[in-house]
Amino acid sequence: MRNKIYSLIAFSLIAFQGMAQEKLSLSDSRALALEYNQKIKIADEMISENESNVRYVFTQFLPSLNASGSYNYYHDIDDINFSGSFLPTANSLAEAEQGVYSGLSDVYFPDFSIEMGNIDYFSANLTLTQPIYMGGKIKSSYNMSKMGRDISTYNRNLQSSDVLLETDQAYWNLVSINEKVNLTQKYVEMLTALVQDLQNAYELEITTKNELLKAQVQLNQAKLDLFRVNNLKVLSQMSLCQVIGKDLTTGIVATDTVINISEEVIDPDYMQKAIAQRPELLMLGKQVEISQEQVKNTQADYLPQFGVGASYSYMSDIEDLIGSTNFLAVEASLSVPVFHWQERKHKVASVRSQSRQKEFEMERTQDLIRLEVQQSYFKLQEAYQQIELAKVSMEQANENVDLTKNSYYEGLANTTELLDAQAFWQRAHTELIDSKINYKLREVSFLKSIGELTVE
Repeated sequence: MRNKIYSLIAFSLIAFQGMAQEKLSLSDSRALALEYNQKIKIADEMISENESNVRYVFTQFLPSLNASGSYNYYHDIDDINFSGSFLPTANSLAEAEQGVYSGLSDVYFPDFSIEMGNIDYFSANLTLTQPIYMGGKIKSSYNMSKMGRDISTYNRNLQSSDVLLETDQAYWNLVSINEKVNLTQKYVEMLTALVQDLQNAYELEITTKNELLKAQVQLNQAKLDLFRVNNLKVLSQMSLCQVIGKDLTTGIVATDTVINISEEVIDPDYMQKAIAQRPELLMLGKQVEISQEQVKNTQADYLPQFGVGASYSYMSDIEDLIGSTNFLAVEASLSVPVFHWQERKHKVASVRSQSRQKEFEMERTQDLIRLEVQQSYFKLQEAYQQIELAKVSMEQANENVDLTKNSYYEGLANTTELLDAQAFWQRAHTELIDSKINYKLREVSFLKSIGELTVE
């Protein structure tokens, strides 16, 4: 059994050492995660999209110039023939005044033909238009496009905070696992020394085989725990690699060797900060503004609209028929809605209801965020208290193991008592590590809850 455990540990260490090593700090990990994450890339593209949309809507304020042209070709058109005839005349002056021409004159109009054949011609047209007043529709559309751009920026901040939260959790989890590896190694060394002392005592027939076996069983369990925690270290490295976009076989070495904790001085205005900084609320705030602007945009559909324009047209000559023509025209257009069976009233009322829905949604979200922030604050305070208690337990465990060890070598304590003291020592140190990683994770969650989890 012992040989199998040694083999497993050796295999794990060989595999771990074979991984490419790379040292990373928390800030390095954050930068890599933000660069790699697909959500961030999508958010960046959304910002670019909305920037283009703002520029597009702005062009609606400016005059537009359109050009068009055409070419026409007609193949082998039949000739046009006119037969000759005497021209009609009026029989009297009274009939002529009435436009009645029922008689025939002595004037003969001869017959003639127009040869058509193939006909081709082209035309071109330029049109310039400039909106003057569209009821405020263009302005409201432009305002909404700028608000949409702001929303995409806030969304980018939201996605960044999510990525930073995931990165920080993976990074500090790796640091805590490293601490547990070191702790477990010290525990193995402690038990190894005890087993060696018992082995020597047993050979001198000072202690019993039973006492030696108890320590060996505890040592074997500790070695198995070391094997497990080394595997957890590799998995933690792979987890961090997945977040920052590194190859999963990269052996990340965190530059932070221990989790240092100092009680944060929290600004008493943390709740107000959360309401003012949370990307979700900023996005909802802009959505409320857009819905209010949408009311103006809808009202603009039922207000007078006025614009001016000018056009120039040219058509080439048609051989043997007409010459080329061109003309310039200037125009002004005015559209005034008159009566639509109260369509405006009902449509605007519908849009206003949608706007109020957004306002209620924002109020509800503010309440939920206040609750989330307060919970995060309490959990952070509890985590710090947990660390303080764990420190006390660790100090007691250190003192206990020293006293028990002295009593053991003085013959006042047995092997079981020493093993229990060492096990309690390991549990106390493990609980301190767990309490520190718990505090770090609570701290990161609290910063995110108040909108301050950003790249330094």
